[in-house]
Amino acid sequence: MDKVYCYPDTSVLKNKLDIHDKDQLITAETSLVAVRLYQLQKNPIRGSFDYDHLRHIHHYIFQDLYSWAEKTRTVNIAKTNLFCLVQFIPGYAESIFPAYYNDCMRAKDCPKEFIHIFTGHYADLNALHPFREGNGRSQREFAREICVKCGYAFDLRHTNHEEILLASIESLDSGSNASLEAIFKKCIKPLS
Repeated sequence: MDKVYCYPDTSVLKNKLDIHDKDQLITAETSLVAVRLYQLQKNPIRGSFDYDHLRHIHHYIFQDLYSWAEKTRTVNIAKTNLFCLVQFIPGYAESIFPAYYNDCMRAKDCPKEFIHIFTGHYADLNALHPFREGNGRSQREFAREICVKCGYAFDLRHTNHEEILLASIESLDSGSNASLEAIFKKCIKPLS
């Protein structure tokens, strides 16, 4: 049981709306986050594509719900596998962010190379999982902004949550990004 982020004796995240029912929180979160993500399509967070940039995106998306939005988590978390341990988040983040944007920019003129490089960095960021909740949504917005900056659309309507989840699990479990890359080949196209 997560005593830091959850209400006592529950798995419900402490939230600004003081909702203690998990289903009600999911409903509220879905609605509030959808509005924020829509707003980001029109007015993306400007930044240097570093950890602070990701943190600002996370804050924007979850500011209505969680007082800890944008703050690095202080507990270890896992879904089917353990994400980066808390004590390693700062160092791992320092190793990921400087290369993510720069490598993608260098590869932007070759779609095949861009997708391959982008996928590797996306998988690294997924393994980092620096927030208690909302990592995937923040990561996808961060990735969308990188794609746009490099001249690509990042259109996830060509996949679904389950497909991305399974590919992310495979990446963490086996170190293979083949499934993620196959998804991104469908979802990343040059802007016209």
